[in-house]
Parts: sequence; C-alpha cells; structure tokens
Amino acid sequence: MMPAAVLWRRIWGLIGGVSLRTKIMGIALAMLAILGLGITLQVRQMMDEALTWELEQRGISIAQTLAVQSTDLVLTNNLFSLYELCKDTVRSHPDVRYAFLLDASQHLLAHSFEGGFPSDLIGANAVSAGEPYHITPLLTEEGVLLDIAVPIFAGHAGQVRIGMSQARLQQTLADVTRRLLYTTAFVSLLGVLISSLLTWLLSRPILALSAATRRVAHGDLQQHIIPWAKDEIGQLQASFNEMVDRLAQSHHAMEEYNRNLLQRNRELSALFAVSRAMAGPLTLSEMLARALSQVLPILHARHGWICVFHNDGSCEICVGDGGVDTPRAQLNACCHHCPACEQARKSYQPYVVSPLPAGCPLASSGAEPVSYILTPLQVRGQLVGMLNLACNSNGACYCKEDLALLEAVGRQIAIAIENARLWDELQRKEELRGELLRKLITAQEEERKRIARELHDEAGQALTSLLVNLKMLERVSSPAEASRRASEMREIVAHILDEIRDLAVELRPSVLDDLGLVPALARYVQECPKRLGIEVDFTAVGLSQVRLPHEIETTLYRIAQEALTNIARHADTNRASILLERRGDEVVMLIEDEGRGFDVDQAMDISRHRHLGLFGMRERAELMGGRLVVESAPGAGTIVSVVIPLAKEVSCSSQWQTTTSEPRASA
Repeated sequence: MMPAAVLWRRIWGLIGGVSLRTKIMGIALAMLAILGLGITLQVRQMMDEALTWELEQRGISIAQTLAVQSTDLVLTNNLFSLYELCKDTVRSHPDVRYAFLLDASQHLLAHSFEGGFPSDLIGANAVSAGEPYHITPLLTEEGVLLDIAVPIFAGHAGQVRIGMSQARLQQTLADVTRRLLYTTAFVSLLGVLISSLLTWLLSRPILALSAATRRVAHGDLQQHIIPWAKDEIGQLQASFNEMVDRLAQSHHAMEEYNRNLLQRNRELSALFAVSRAMAGPLTLSEMLARALSQVLPILHARHGWICVFHNDGSCEICVGDGGVDTPRAQLNACCHHCPACEQARKSYQPYVVSPLPAGCPLASSGAEPVSYILTPLQVRGQLVGMLNLACNSNGACYCKEDLALLEAVGRQIAIAIENARLWDELQRKEELRGELLRKLITAQEEERKRIARELHDEAGQALTSLLVNLKMLERVSSPAEASRRASEMREIVAHILDEIRDLAVELRPSVLDDLGLVPALARYVQECPKRLGIEVDFTAVGLSQVRLPHEIETTLYRIAQEALTNIARHADTNRASILLERRGDEVVMLIEDEGRGFDVDQAMDISRHRHLGLFGMRERAELMGGRLVVESAPGAGTIVSVVIPLAKEVSCSSQWQTTTSEPRASA
C-alpha cells in the first residue's frame, strides 16, 4: 500500500504540472459546478419538504371532508351512498389513489378499489382516540403512498382512510431539478468562457514575467517589462524591473569586487614571494638580489635593478640582474641628473619613462630602446632607494594594476631595507651596550678599590691612631695629660666622620634624595672648582617648587656629573654652564662649555668604541624616554642638550624653594 505522503506528493505533482490558465479555469468551473449543485440540492430539498407538507395538508383536508360527508350515511347504514362517495372522492382528486370507510369496530363499510379490497391495508394505519388525524407512509408498487386516517364523529362512527400518491410531487421535483441542472450547465459554460478571457488577461503578464525571469536566470540582466496596469501584477512587474536593476548593480559590484580581490590576491602572492625571498640570514645585497629575482617574473619585466641611497642621496648599494650592465656611477648619475628619476623621487609614486630622455644615462645601457618604470622605495615618508624595471619600447606592459602592485612591492622592499639597517644598528648598539657593561663593571671595581683605599688610608690610619691613643690613655696618670689625649682623640674622630661623610656624599648625595635635583646640582657645582678645577654657572627655571620623579632627577644628576667630568678632562677650559628648565611637559638641561670641542661623528662612531661616556649619557636619557643631542666642532666648544618628557602629574613639594639665576660656582 502506497504511503499517504507519497501519494499526496504524486497528486500534487500532477496538479502542479498543469498550466496556470488550466488551473484558473478548473477552479472557476469547479466553483460554478459546486455552486450549481449546491443550489439544486437545496432547492430540491426545500421543494420536497414544501410539496410533501402541502400534499399532507391537502390529504388531511380531503379525508376530513369525506368524514363529514359520510357521518349521516354511516349512522343510517347507507352503504351504497358511502360507496359512491368513496368513488367520487377518488375521481375528484387525482392524487388520491384510494379511499375506504371503517366502522367503529374496524369493519370495512365501503371502498374505492375496483378489483377487490386488500385486507392487510386495514391494520396498516389507525387513528388513536383524541387524535385529529394520523399519517403513515406505505411502500407500494406505485411508490410511497401517504395513508391518512381521520375519525368519523370523533371516532364513534368509525374512521376514513385515504391514500395520497407522491407521483406528481416527484415529477415536479424532477422537472425543477432538471431545469436547475440545465441552468447550472449553462452558467458553467458561460463561466468557463469568461474565466478563459480573464485567465488570458491575467496570465499574459505573468507569462511575460516568467519568460523574462528565465532570461534573467540565464544571465541577461537587461530585461525590463512595461507594467500593463497599476494593480498587483503591475506592481509585481515594477518590482521585477527594480530587482533586475539591483541585480545588475550587484553583478557589476561583484565583478568589480572580484577584480579587486584577484588584484589583491596577486599583490599578496607577490608580497609573500618577495617576503619569503628576503627571509633568512642574508646580507642586504643578497636580500635585494633575491627580491629582484621574484619581482621580474611577476611583472613580466625584461630586467631591472635596485638602488639603495646614502643619507646624501648617492647610491650605496646597487643590485641588478643579468640584463643590466650599466656601471654604478652611471646609475648614480641617473638618480641625480635624470629628470624622470627626479620626478619619481619627488612624487613618491611609480613613474613610467617612455621613451627615455636623450640625456638620460640609461638611454645607452641597452641594445635597443627600452622604457623604464621607476618606483621609489619609501618608508615612514623617507626615500631609501629606487626600484627600476625595464619594459618594451612603449611601456605597454604596465597597466594600472601593475603600478599598484609595484607600489606595494616597493613598500615591502623599503621596509626590508629599513629593517636590515635597523638590525645592523641594533647589532652595533648591542656591541656598544656590551662594551658599556664591561666599562661599568670595571668602573664599579675601580670605585670599590678607591673606596677601599680611602677607607684604608684615611679612616684606617685614623682609627689606628685612635686605638694607640686609647692604649696610651690607659697609662696616663695626670688629669691634664688625660684631657690632652681626649682632645686629640676627639679631633681624630671628627676627622674620621668628615672623611666618611665626604665619601658618602660623593657616592650618593643625600641632598638629592632629601631636597631634589636643583639643590643637589647647586651644591655639586659649588664643589666643582675644588673637585674638577672648573667654574660652573648653574641656572634653574620653572622648578622652584616642583619635585621631579626620582628616576628623572637621578638621571639628570648623573648626566650632569658625567658631562662636567668630560669637560674637566677633555675640553681644555675652566668654565662651563648648566641650564635646567621645565618647558611644558618636558624638562630640558643644557650643558655648555667653550673648550676645544671635537668631531661628534667620529666620537659617536660605534665601531671605534671611543668616548663611551657619551653613549652612557645617551643610554640614561633614552631609558627615561628622552633624547640627548651633542653639538660640537673642533675649536667651537660643546653643547650637550637633554630633553626628558614628564608625566602629567608631577608632585609639588614645599620642602625647599630655590630660584637661582646666579652663578652657583662663583658663589
């Protein structure tokens, strides 16, 4: 047995395969047929009930009339008149099939039957006492007859029985039903014709819409339908036109997006290839050579080269493939004197040169005239080199997408160049940091030796002398001698205390922790003539009531110490000045002397490992997020400037107030 769901799917498949016009006509025809049949059944039922009721009422009336007419005849026992009365009743009323009379004892008195009275008819119906009449349907050979019983003289004289036939009633119902069915058929035919016309009118725009939809499904997005009316179908057609327009826009946008995606994929593939080529422990020249070998096939270039610039713009490194045989000097001249190269350098964008200018040094580099595309290599707004690729004579091998790709590759190569330089700089700084660490350890050990020597030579000898005096004090007998010995020991103890205090101040001045940077520097410059042999003018501006963070105060104090020590050792002068000033969210310290000066580039050359004190000062400033700049020249003195940023919250202190603009050293 087939499941109900499968059967329903098959039935629905058959229904769904019928055309829309057939469906609409079928629905209209079915509705008309259902309506006609429903009306016919309702009318037939109502007429059947009405005619049956009318037949019953007419039969009751005939039976009652017959009962009234037969009362005297029954009482007088006039049987012949009763017989004639039954015959007249049947002849006078076509629907009466029989009539007969019974006495009170249910004995037959008279009847209208020709061929004899059926004896079983007497007991088929009877009227009870008190009933005006009683109706019983009887099934006979002629059909259903209504047997109506009416009492004669309230039942004392007997009863009348007549049989009403429904033949004419059924004939009437059949005629009415037939006419209604004919009317239904006619109306259905008319409805089919009208529905066919309406279906054609309704399905025509829908079929046009369906055809246009199929064409749109095959990719034709230029389809537009003229709305046939302003009804729902017209709105649907207008919505379809709007949908097609939006699909066309989306299709164009998707195509543009796909083009951009392909271009981006090409860029990412190229950047990945270039990045992978430049990865690994390679020198800058090897890295650029491998990058160039990846760029040439990606952009279908004949040959090319990469030039890395010095700070002055000259060509530091030049890497090219086998197709470039131009000397570096000629390439360097191209980068400085060729108008096209200058244009690319100024625009910071790829620049196609076609044809090559007559004065360009590259015009004679190839066997045949070629055009070049010049791509500046820039990082953080600075030009670090130039990527040059050769194409055919008219430069047609480079399109807009190629220029965008070349610009992205140029940025990648520029970043690689900058990273290589930063890596070299980091390695040099790490070497210098190691040297500074070694110097620091050496300086710490020397300081420890000096402290040990000071303690041994000064404090140790003084304590030994104090111990000797204490032993001699034990042998003194006179009070005067004891007083003299005690006075000498007090002087020794005071000398020891002074030596230890000076040593502690030299290691870490307590005034720096207690009062701050300005008093500590003021006290330090006062001692510079005795310690270093130089006079120092110290000026502090904007820091009279402000304590700087502890780390910044220590950093500036140590930088000032190191700078003044360098002036005393190397500047060949006996005067210097310090300016300490707060400028907004920064603190600035300038240390200046008018000594013999020096070459800053040579002094800061890391490879020579000279003047490590300068590097130590710079390291201290950079650890605080600041910067240190040294300005000097032989015979022109030296200026050391330190700038350190401050946090927004700097605590105020009322422990000290210093507004000094006078030379502390001279004071």
